[in-house]
Amino acid sequence: MDFRALALSLLLWLVPLWACANDQLDKLTQQVYQYPTKALAQITVLEKQQQTDNTSNIDKLRLSILKCQNLLQLGENEAAINLAQMGEAHAKQLKLDQARPYFFNCQADAYLNYDNIQDALPLLDSAITLARRYQQPQALIDALRLRGQLDTNTDNFSSAIEDLRIAIDIYPDIHTQTQNWIWPPEAYVYAAMGSLLYATQDLPQAMYYTKLALNSADAKGKVQHVLLLNGARIALDNGEREYSDQLEKQSKTLLPEIGSPLELAYSYAILASIALDKGKIDTAEEYISIATNTFKQQNQRVAVMRSTRLLAQIRFAQHRDEAALTLMHSAIEQGEALKQYTDLKGFYGILSDYYQAQDSYKFAYDFLQKRFDAAELANESMNHTRILQFKARLNQQGLSQLSADDPQSNPSLLDQLNVDWAFSILFLMTMTLLGGAIWYFIDKQSKRAPSPDTKPHHLPPLQQLELTLHSAKQGDYPLTLLLFNASQIRQVALPTLLDKLQDKLREQDILLRYSMDDIVIVLPYTSAVGAQRVVSQLTPTIQTLQGTNKVNIGIAAMQHFDNLDSLVKRASINQLSKLKVSDTPNDYSPAK
Repeated sequence: MDFRALALSLLLWLVPLWACANDQLDKLTQQVYQYPTKALAQITVLEKQQQTDNTSNIDKLRLSILKCQNLLQLGENEAAINLAQMGEAHAKQLKLDQARPYFFNCQADAYLNYDNIQDALPLLDSAITLARRYQQPQALIDALRLRGQLDTNTDNFSSAIEDLRIAIDIYPDIHTQTQNWIWPPEAYVYAAMGSLLYATQDLPQAMYYTKLALNSADAKGKVQHVLLLNGARIALDNGEREYSDQLEKQSKTLLPEIGSPLELAYSYAILASIALDKGKIDTAEEYISIATNTFKQQNQRVAVMRSTRLLAQIRFAQHRDEAALTLMHSAIEQGEALKQYTDLKGFYGILSDYYQAQDSYKFAYDFLQKRFDAAELANESMNHTRILQFKARLNQQGLSQLSADDPQSNPSLLDQLNVDWAFSILFLMTMTLLGGAIWYFIDKQSKRAPSPDTKPHHLPPLQQLELTLHSAKQGDYPLTLLLFNASQIRQVALPTLLDKLQDKLREQDILLRYSMDDIVIVLPYTSAVGAQRVVSQLTPTIQTLQGTNKVNIGIAAMQHFDNLDSLVKRASINQLSKLKVSDTPNDYSPAK
């Protein structure tokens, strides 16, 4: 056999071996999320093999990435951070930059588990930048998912929905890259969208995406357990008690799949929250006690704080007010020490509501003021983080970031980024000039109008609404939509009713017959609280023509991602389901 034939036969022998190794790591990728304890055992075996075998750098890096995610799934956040930092440095040293965004994702995920947004956000931005640069959809999807979850938790819903929409759209592209590394389960991407819709109180759509997640092929083991808990929580809040019980029962059968005591503690905390809302007080107490003991052993200070708050709510339900108040003050002390202002806002709200129910209005007001102050601090902290994030993005375009990315070894990259920066400047200048022109014409148009508050009556009603919504978004002011069904009112009496309602509205408010039976009222510069007062003023007028049927008016406060259809839909859901939205955050709401 000549040399070429020998080489060919060796190559044909090695290709199946290489393919087999990749298949093994691909299966391990799914097991890391589904059965993390079993996956850790396999990773340990493969690490020992790599010490004796001539394993490629790519396979070594990939195994490190898998182990990093595995540590996260087992609740070992500190170990994950250390491994991610070493792995990213090693990938950079080997000039395998396409692997770096996966280590950034792992590190950011660990920081998010510590509620450390300041360190997590820049890492996610870097991961997204590198994933796009090196065409790594697997890393991009995970980074968008994590950033979407972060934005959901901080009420930045417009940004969250864009990230999660992109992640869902490009998920089919995960295997288009030449080298697999790691990718999140599709079920978790759907679950993240479900959590976002849950946070915006669109419960039917939240349930829809949760069901999509449960029907995903990768919804097995721990992944399925987490999704079932999510579904039980959402179904309960959506008034589907029987379905919630069914999902909760299924989730409990999968508790043995959770190998980590810490992850098991989080599951018990969610189960405790669900049990409390179902009125199963003793069960809730049992579950939260199990969870709290583990949180304390693992030094999970934020989780201990939230568990203390949940136990206080259990004590209130048991009419043990003194014990409940002691626990609430303990939770507040922990929150102040940890600077968890969003949590503190909820804690103060609980105490304000309690003292109001006790007719202790001075204490109720004091805690209401503290709640307001905590909300201000939470917003200030988030704005500071966003500014740092924006500066980090700008710096990524500058020489300092190029130096960190080792541009000397890749001059074409330097040229490319300089061109990108130039185009960015040109784009910003163009948009500035365009914006100036638009405002010029708007200003001229407004000067022709008889009054700055006068509605554009020359436009069709639907266009008036769309323009009003657009103006509210651009001006960043609140807007609320009211919806009521007029099917119980005689058609001949409807014009009279509309005239009476119009007399009670302001000049800038818009009253519209949206469909045959639906009447829409748009209230610019009005929050949901202000809209409720308007409802109280309009209800007697409607009641006089509606007879004995109760007046039911749906309310929807505009979010940045809303259009007219989605706003009407949310008002309709509010109208039909009689949802009572609580301002107190649910710390054990749908998980990631």
